Amino acid sequence: MAPKFQVKVFQLSNILKNFVIISIITLSFFLVLFSKTDLYIINGIKNISQSVVVPTTKFITAPIKVFSNLVEEYNQFKSLKFENKLLQEEIIRLKKWQTLAIQNSRENKVLKRLLNATDNNLKLVKTASLINRNDTIYNKLINLNAGYEDKIKKNMTAINERGLVGKVIDTNAKNSRVILLTDPSLSISVKLISDEIFSLLSGSGDGKHLVSSFIKENEMPRLGDIVVTSGTAQIFPVDLLVGKVSKVEKDRFFVLPFVDFENIDYLQIVTSQ
Repeated sequence: MAPKFQVKVFQLSNILKNFVIISIITLSFFLVLFSKTDLYIINGIKNISQSVVVPTTKFITAPIKVFSNLVEEYNQFKSLKFENKLLQEEIIRLKKWQTLAIQNSRENKVLKRLLNATDNNLKLVKTASLINRNDTIYNKLINLNAGYEDKIKKNMTAINERGLVGKVIDTNAKNSRVILLTDPSLSISVKLISDEIFSLLSGSGDGKHLVSSFIKENEMPRLGDIVVTSGTAQIFPVDLLVGKVSKVEKDRFFVLPFVDFENIDYLQIVTSQ
């Protein structure tokens, strides 16, 4: 019995050994095969990715990139617009400060000239500033911040650093009303400095010029002649600057006043000595 058993065990051991060897060879074959197959699959996927997936991805993401760029440009434009608005506001503020500085400079010059007025024929009653104006087709009036409490009376003369402005026509405790030379209802007696031709002037209606309503002895002035008050009507003091002859016609002439009636700030109310 023993030899038979040994033979059977030996045969079983060979079979097991052969099975193991075959199994190892088979497994190795499949591993090599799968390795090759995986490499092929990977290369295929890679080729598909390069030829299909990448272009598709670029095609899909292109609108997103364009939209993102548009959003970024819009945000930049919005930022620039906001900065531009800030700059415009700053420019407006600077212009306001510039206007205020110019106005203050002009007021200082006017006040300096008024304080330095040394006409011995005039007596200064009050230096007043303009409150408001009442300009219409038929009336050229301004209101001042001084009245009879400041010794201002009706028919007193109003001047500034450039010459005759008008006369006081009404006054109360705190305020006075002055009619301007350009008012058509006001007539003033004037003369020419060059040859003392006498005439009457009144407002022409355009708010800028004076026109002659009477010329003594029909003697016409020349362009550029200087016109001053004559003092003959005893309404205004003598020799106050009025304006310059700007136009001469057959039977009348026009005078451009020295006073800028659109930019009146301060006036002196005066009387003759």
